[in-house]
Order: sequence, then structure tokens, then C-alpha cells
Amino acid sequence: MTGFYGQYQTTLDEKGRFALPAKLRAVKGPDIEPLLDGNVILTKGLEGCLSLYPELEWAEIQNRLASLSFTQKDYRFFSRRFYSAASTLMPDKNGRILIPSHLIQEAALKKDLVVIGVNRSVEIWSPERLQYYLEQYTRSYEEVAERLFSGDDRERS
Repeated sequence: MTGFYGQYQTTLDEKGRFALPAKLRAVKGPDIEPLLDGNVILTKGLEGCLSLYPELEWAEIQNRLASLSFTQKDYRFFSRRFYSAASTLMPDKNGRILIPSHLIQEAALKKDLVVIGVNRSVEIWSPERLQYYLEQYTRSYEEVAERLFSGDDRERS
């Protein structure tokens, strides 16, 4: 898998549909088939976005969550929010996806959308929420890169 990347502006139509950018639809999986052909799973993302997963990635997430203990309160809370918001969808022949109304509300989506590739998934943002998120993140891009790639996961002052 080459991964999803890039940032794209698109719009939500009056029916709650948006067109997946062609470059994201073209990303192929290990079987050389486009990852976003067929069923995809859309659910609540982190920091106020929606997350769109190809079936292969969704299966990996399910396996990871299944390995955790249901007795953990955080597991139960996250699972309830994550899975109850999830919808299995299929892009139409034009690559459009119908976002369920509860997810439109969850992510405060209006007409304009920002769609970004984040390697193994795709995020759908309202431009205002994405801008707010980026402004609130106090570390610089370089500081985060240094921390992630150095293997130093301690907080730096």
C-alpha cells in the first residue's frame, strides 16, 4: 500500500454527499485493487474530524481493539463512541459518499470540506475545525518530527 496523502478542498451537496478526490480513489492496496473501491467505513475521528477507512485497515483496527480488555473503562468508552458512530458505505460510480446526518453533526460539517490523506486512512474536516486544530497545536512541525523520529517519546519543555 502506498498510502493516502494530500489535502483537497471539496463540497458537501444538499443530500450530504461529497466526492472523494480522484487521487485518493486511485490508491491501491496489496492486491493491486483501489483501496476505496467497495465498502469503506466512516466514523468519528479524533480532534473533531471524521475518519474514513478501507476495509483492510478497519479489520486491523478491530483486531487491535479486540485484543484489549473489555474491563477497562477507557476501552468501553472509546469502543462505544467509535463503533456506534461507524457506518459502512459504498462510494457511488462517481466516487461520492453519503455522510450520515449524525456524522455531519458530529464533525460540524457545512458546505465546504477539507479531505486529507493520513497514510492508512482519510480524514474529513470542516475547514474551521482543521484550522483551529492546527492553531492549537503548540509544538512546531519540526519539534514533533524530531520527537517522533528520534524515538524520544518524553515531553519536552
